[in-house]
Amino acid sequence: MTKIIHCADLHLDSPMETHLTEAQASTRNTEIIHSFLRLTEYAAQNAVSAVIIAGDLFDGERVKTRTVDEILDAMGRTPGVDYLYLAGNHDEASNAFADRDIPQNLKLFGQSWQSFAYNGVVISGIEISRANAESLYQNIPHSEGVVNIAAMHGQVGTACGEDMVNLNLLKNRGIDYLALGHIHTYACQTLDGRGVYCYSGCLEGRGFDECGPKGFVLLRVEGGRIQHEFVPFSCRQLHRLPVDISGLAKNSQIAQKIQQAAQQIPADDMVEILLTGEVDPTANIAVSYLQNLLRPRFFFSKIKNETRMRIDPSDYKNDISLKGEFIRLVLASDASDEDKAAMIRTGLQALTGEEITL
Repeated sequence: MTKIIHCADLHLDSPMETHLTEAQASTRNTEIIHSFLRLTEYAAQNAVSAVIIAGDLFDGERVKTRTVDEILDAMGRTPGVDYLYLAGNHDEASNAFADRDIPQNLKLFGQSWQSFAYNGVVISGIEISRANAESLYQNIPHSEGVVNIAAMHGQVGTACGEDMVNLNLLKNRGIDYLALGHIHTYACQTLDGRGVYCYSGCLEGRGFDECGPKGFVLLRVEGGRIQHEFVPFSCRQLHRLPVDISGLAKNSQIAQKIQQAAQQIPADDMVEILLTGEVDPTANIAVSYLQNLLRPRFFFSKIKNETRMRIDPSDYKNDISLKGEFIRLVLASDASDEDKAAMIRTGLQALTGEEITL
């Protein structure tokens, strides 16, 4: 049996400071590097012949020397495993290996097709560029009597272009498994009557648009047949959790609802709570306060208020009080529903002499 790993989109040394603190971002970058190091150990311990890295190993030009050292040293420590590296659209980075002594088991794909043979398997790959975006489909490698794997990086579709993979031109070309990078969520679909195309997803989620299990694909080839399975491998998982707080007005009630909804999520994970539902405009949802309550529970957490204002204009149609007049004026304005709710809440706090919260 021949075993192959397909991974992609590690984005080593990406900033990640949009929501995380500097310390948290540094921790996550270290964890992502270590996830790749763990992958190399897994490959060696499980007799994997080759690891396909289908693009975006790095994240732009800001790659640290120590990161490259870690990657190359890990590959050097596992000489029985080949690492087949295909640069992606964020990998200005093949430059990361320029002028470096690279181990013999690191094989670099270029802008023309290259192939590497293993027991019963041939793996071919190519970097898509503006220059070869159309011509690359004319001479797709194919070997008879073995399983054929092709590796590319880009968005699947029906057109040719830089960072685009034209599936129509790959059909019926003898590909058993098309290993792709670019999409950060695992997905596997039928290519044609013979093969499939697969995005391995990223090895670790970095933002809340990358929620759910992350890992790599393990391929097993035996007797001319190929089997594949997704292997969850991340050290943390990201969760985006909607919490309906319709009818709740007290922060203590909202906090309890959040805690109940998130109680099954491991403490090491990262959580974004989306407050949803319809609430009274006078309800004072103290997002900062709620975040402070939640913060000790997880490695990282944040709360976003996406509730809608629950108010019936007819309730104030004949209200001759100052409050009624104020609400009618706000409701008749061109402001967004979110701004109307904020104005009504702030105005009613002022009218009743409460502390105004913005």
